[in-house]
Amino acid sequence: MKKSTSKFYLICIFLCAPFLTKAQNGNSIISKADSLFRQQKYDEAMLGYEQAFFELSEWPDSSLGTQQIQDMKNAFLLKKLYCQKAAQKFTMALQTSQRFDLSNLDDQEQIPLRYEAVVCSFLAGLYDDCFNNIQQFKYFVKDSTRHSSVLIWEILSLTQLARYDEAKTLVPAYNQAFHTQINAEELFAFAQKPKFRSVKKAEALATFVPGAGMIYAGNTTQGIVSLVLQLGTLGYGAYSIVNGYYFTGIFTGLGLFQAFYFGGVRRSGYLAEQKNMELKNQYYQQVKKGLLANRK
Repeated sequence: MKKSTSKFYLICIFLCAPFLTKAQNGNSIISKADSLFRQQKYDEAMLGYEQAFFELSEWPDSSLGTQQIQDMKNAFLLKKLYCQKAAQKFTMALQTSQRFDLSNLDDQEQIPLRYEAVVCSFLAGLYDDCFNNIQQFKYFVKDSTRHSSVLIWEILSLTQLARYDEAKTLVPAYNQAFHTQINAEELFAFAQKPKFRSVKKAEALATFVPGAGMIYAGNTTQGIVSLVLQLGTLGYGAYSIVNGYYFTGIFTGLGLFQAFYFGGVRRSGYLAEQKNMELKNQYYQQVKKGLLANRK
């Protein structure tokens, strides 16, 4: 009997040893990655969390249930995402958020994961994606009282998309959620008459009046320089032709005029786009400051 019992214990130890070793190895990887994260060695920490995720995916611990494995894999990815955010690698963080397994999770479990997808898409400058992620958050999180956490991101993403009227309608809900008293009309007063430039109009003006497109786009100096260069090269070409220097007049004078002319048209459109980006950022900063000023 004693011999049989000893044999049984040896068999148990033999069978359990690989699982214990694997569990200890997994814990060691996570502990090291956590330590690297605290030391702000984000790239090394990312690799640690990814290794832990990979090993759990390829060689799942049979002692864990399906839900436990899902939770652990999501936790490893979330820690990796925090590293990427800390390293300001927001596009990579967004890609990591897309790897979360959100199936069969309740509100409490999926909220932090979906919230990070919203934040990372905004920080990556993908405002359409941010808005779409917010709509998914609101659809899949059934408890509507938890939707207020993404409200500020929804207003800001709509502001970045220049959808000011839609953003303005969300301010009353924001006031209620965060006990603020923001006047939506005042906050979005600029939306009544935004000073955006039309790219097509800038290019059209430059087509017919050299330099006019750049002046319209808000850069008077470049507009005057463009006008002078185009008139100068055109005049030089005409002068050369009149005096019999046809080759010089056509290929040098008129060639340079053509280059400055079409370059001026393209430059006018570019400057109009840049001006619009500056205005969008100015409006965004104004809205952001207004939302956060009295928030409790």
